[in-house]
Amino acid sequence: MTGVQQAMNDIAEKSGRDYVALWNSPEWKAKAEARKIQLDVRALDYLRKKFPEVDDTVFFTGDNGMVLEHIKDAADVCDAALIDVACANCQNGECRLPEKYRDRKGRPVALIRENQAGVKYLCIRWTCGITCRHDPLSGEFGRMFRKSGLAPEQLNQNFESYQRFGVSIETQTAKAHALMAAKESTCLILAGKPGTGKTHLAIAIAIYAMTHGRQAIFRLVSELIDELRDANREDGDNYSALMKQYKEVPCLILDDMGKERTTKAGVDYVYQIVDYRYRHNLQTIMTTNAPNEETLSLWGDSEYIMPMVSRIKGRGAWVTIEHADDYRQRQREQELTAKKKGAAKNVSK
Repeated sequence: MTGVQQAMNDIAEKSGRDYVALWNSPEWKAKAEARKIQLDVRALDYLRKKFPEVDDTVFFTGDNGMVLEHIKDAADVCDAALIDVACANCQNGECRLPEKYRDRKGRPVALIRENQAGVKYLCIRWTCGITCRHDPLSGEFGRMFRKSGLAPEQLNQNFESYQRFGVSIETQTAKAHALMAAKESTCLILAGKPGTGKTHLAIAIAIYAMTHGRQAIFRLVSELIDELRDANREDGDNYSALMKQYKEVPCLILDDMGKERTTKAGVDYVYQIVDYRYRHNLQTIMTTNAPNEETLSLWGDSEYIMPMVSRIKGRGAWVTIEHADDYRQRQREQELTAKKKGAAKNVSK
């Protein structure tokens, strides 16, 4: 039973009148019509400002091309107008959205669409969640981020923050390759010694992908193998679902390939995923401490490793960072310096 029906039942019960009779009564119809007209006025004011070049008739047109008596989905249009105003007036980091829109269940967005016959009509699309500049994990990006395997603390590992770490030509080249891979959805292998920012750049690619509406998944290779091995032992359906997820996700980050030796079966899991992604032209990003392909092949059966690397390179590039400062150490030093400055400032006060 809808809210309107429940309200009418309550009114009918209190007044002792029949529900159907009340629904069909002139007084109720007059009130309902007045309410619809009110919504039309509010919705029309918003739509005229949002779509100044569009004829008013479009706002009363359904997706089948029929012109309606009232604005289509006027109540949802009014909700969209309310949200737009609240977000536009947001100040001092305080979210002014109504409570009912803060549960991430979605928000209405007014659009103008065109059907196959070329008839333009008003369409209300409900988003997956509210995107608020004060909550970076809200909205569609937040939904994807929670599925990515990244931690909230890794949100700041983007291309902008990488500028702080490493000043060698190699790190600059690696960043340029990573940015190109992010923009063009191509593959990339980032190799070199620990602490040179390979994982930072890989995460930056994942964040870029999700910011642009493409789901990304980040996994340590050792964890991915353990996850698939356990699933294969316990539940074939779960194993198949995991394999499908890793094979088909638009952007897959395989971190620390070759850090720990594994079995032939473990390498086979990764090979199946990479081979599928190569054949379907999906983006795969890999990081490894191995300086070259020959060293990486020692991680497991070279019969699998070399073709796997070849497939990723075939859709992108292999970039090695051999000479660079350890940016983790640089970051720790910067944080310590900042704390000392803060403490000195407090003492001076």
